[in-house]
Amino acid sequence: MVTNRLSVLLLLLALIVPTTIAQTIIEPTDREVALAGVLEQVHGFGPPGYGEDKKTDRKILYWVLELPVAVNTPCTPEKPEWALIDCASTKRLRLFFPVAPEDVKFELAARRLRGHKVIATGVVHRRENMGEITPIYMNVAEIDPVKP
Repeated sequence: MVTNRLSVLLLLLALIVPTTIAQTIIEPTDREVALAGVLEQVHGFGPPGYGEDKKTDRKILYWVLELPVAVNTPCTPEKPEWALIDCASTKRLRLFFPVAPEDVKFELAARRLRGHKVIATGVVHRRENMGEITPIYMNVAEIDPVKP
């Protein structure tokens, strides 16, 4: 009986006491920042529904920076009840490399550095559509290995 009461008390405390999740707020969002993490390629779902219907959505492969601490940007949700979705933080930042022919060096560097710690420099943005996949993404200007 004491164990049941203790379990109920712990459950109530877990529901009542707010938990804090460590995250770093990136400001301002109109300038380049440098973030360190592990460079990876991730399998996901693309158009038309970006994972809503896994049978018809195209399978895609995209680059991410796995961060040690979640990041976020200042955000005002479209509706207060959508705050957790509109203003979500993330430890997985999608990376967009420049696509001009002379910028093939980014893709080559990424392939060589996959699975390693890197410093990605670029401008971070909050997702505006499902094609950007992660809640926050980066337009990469530079990518370098972390030196030991």
